[in-house]
Amino acid sequence: MKRLLSIAMIILLAVVIKIDLTDGTVPLIAHSESQPCNEQLSVKSVPVMTQEGDTVQRLLAEFPTDERISLPERMADFYKMNPHLKNQAIVPGELIKIPIYASQENCKK
Repeated sequence: MKRLLSIAMIILLAVVIKIDLTDGTVPLIAHSESQPCNEQLSVKSVPVMTQEGDTVQRLLAEFPTDERISLPERMADFYKMNPHLKNQAIVPGELIKIPIYASQENCKK
């Protein structure tokens, strides 16, 4: 009886070790929830009529985004959408585009 019980315990231990090494103890779905979906972001634009005293930083602050994007990245996208503003100041009454970020629907959360 002791021999049968010890063989069963060794087999059970071997199966648990095999499952741990091949699949892992934590399911992969738990890891995918904690990882952000930055590569799934789409950039849309909102047209804005500028006013006196507007700056790039103020306009980007006026239209915040839910996604965690740094200010330099947002400014780079702003200048991609408005390349004429790289070498000139913002003129009141000008129509410019502000980048807005949205995550894709097919991103696993």
